[in-house]
Amino acid sequence: MTDKKERKNNKEIEEKLESILYPSTQAKSFKITLTFGHKTSPNYKKAVKLAKKNPAYKEEGKGEWLRHSATYTPSDVDDLFELFNLVHEWDNVEVLVNHKKIPYGHQLWLPLMWFYRIK
Repeated sequence: MTDKKERKNNKEIEEKLESILYPSTQAKSFKITLTFGHKTSPNYKKAVKLAKKNPAYKEEGKGEWLRHSATYTPSDVDDLFELFNLVHEWDNVEVLVNHKKIPYGHQLWLPLMWFYRIK
């Protein structure tokens, strides 16, 4: 019985190690999510309208705690670019890569997405 349990444990360790060593095999697609909150800005209504066009649009909270999020793939890069230009200076904007907070989202990961604009 212990041998079976040990093999299962070894297999789990091997799978975890493979996911670390070869991460590209784990992610099926590259996605960027922009999340922003309520803002007293002339661009706020336009940003919300644009975000709502996204099929992965989500709303959480109410009133001044309302948060909007829209997830974009490389094929949606023009819409992402347009929304980002409206909200990038707001202090409550988050950039998520594959639904995770990653350091330097604004500075590093978004510019990588702009390469998809070159066709």
